[in-house]
Amino acid sequence: MKRHLPRRDVLAALVLLVAGWALTLSVAPWSDERVNDLFVYRTFAEPLLDGGLPYRDIAFEYPPLAAPAIAVPGVLGPGEESFRWAFAVWTLAGAAALVLLCGALARATGGNPRHAMLAAALMPVLCGALVRTHFDLFPVGLLLGGLLLLCRDRPRAGLAVLGLGAMTKLFPLVAVPVALAWLVARGRRTDAWQGALACAATIAVVAGAVLAVSPDGATDAVRYHLDRPVQIESTPAMVLLGLDAVGVGDAVSVSSHRSDGLLHDASEAVSALLAGLLVGLVVLLASKVGRTRRELVLASLAATIAFALFGKVLSPQFVIWALPLGALAVAWRRYALAAAVALAAIFTQVEFPAHYFDVVAREPLALALVAVRNAALAAALLLVMRELQPSRQEQLLDRRRAPLAVRFD
Repeated sequence: MKRHLPRRDVLAALVLLVAGWALTLSVAPWSDERVNDLFVYRTFAEPLLDGGLPYRDIAFEYPPLAAPAIAVPGVLGPGEESFRWAFAVWTLAGAAALVLLCGALARATGGNPRHAMLAAALMPVLCGALVRTHFDLFPVGLLLGGLLLLCRDRPRAGLAVLGLGAMTKLFPLVAVPVALAWLVARGRRTDAWQGALACAATIAVVAGAVLAVSPDGATDAVRYHLDRPVQIESTPAMVLLGLDAVGVGDAVSVSSHRSDGLLHDASEAVSALLAGLLVGLVVLLASKVGRTRRELVLASLAATIAFALFGKVLSPQFVIWALPLGALAVAWRRYALAAAVALAAIFTQVEFPAHYFDVVAREPLALALVAVRNAALAAALLLVMRELQPSRQEQLLDRRRAPLAVRFD
């Protein structure tokens, strides 16, 4: 398999990406960053770079490997403006890696790498400033890196990298059962269990180091997310607002855990129901994945969208998780899927941050923007499920092979 991407295509994609980054720094509405996480990151980076440890000395809500992803830009200074620019350069580097990974994955899965890279380079145009004011590009990069290693027949390394991704931001973990099912489907059971061990060992080493440093701090970080109310833009919140609208209980707005959420008598039941749906969808995706590399990538990226869509938090930056699927869909000529992902990103940019406080105030039009964004993500999931469905011709071939399989068993 040829692995090198054409230099001209790489250069064109990176130039497009840099131009988009400049757009998010200077031209409205792409440059709108009135709501962002940079202040939170900066207040964490300063004591960390002074020698404090996450969880023990500094309250930290993210998995442990998020710490370097957040703090590295602080090396250039703790000032607000210097951190802002350093973080923009840092995330640009992450975005460039993402563009190259999309190209490599397109090549590995029978797609057009040039189209994948150009489509991925449009991420700042689709998302605006949120793509450079959050660290989500880095766990997405680890997710894609793990999938690329799997596509290149390095399953243990690939699954270990997925473990690193999960220790940066949890969502890459849902790609693990898909990857294991894919290896089993290819008859590589030994690679599957060895890869599972590699992933588990990676997570255990990182989590064990945190527990050794501060068991109480690690427990507090887990409890932080368990106690967190459903976030106002999440699917559970849309359900709770619907129940409120028809007179089934009251959805009470709350501001806590550094976000805006809802409390309702049915909050726990709705969250548990959708969490169960998430687990069921990941299992279904794993069961549908076949032997091809494209199916591995499709099902894994769809699982991450399901994680965002059915979790109790769906922050605007989570749309970044879906962008590689859209870019690869362009490379595979699956334009309906690409359009669904692009619509999710565009509606997110229209809503956030310009109308975020209208969402918090529960203005109907602002909530409609969020609902449409969530519907676009759901449409992307459905399109992936259809793509993974065996064609009629494949089903007929399977039926013809079945008697032979029985005969020779």
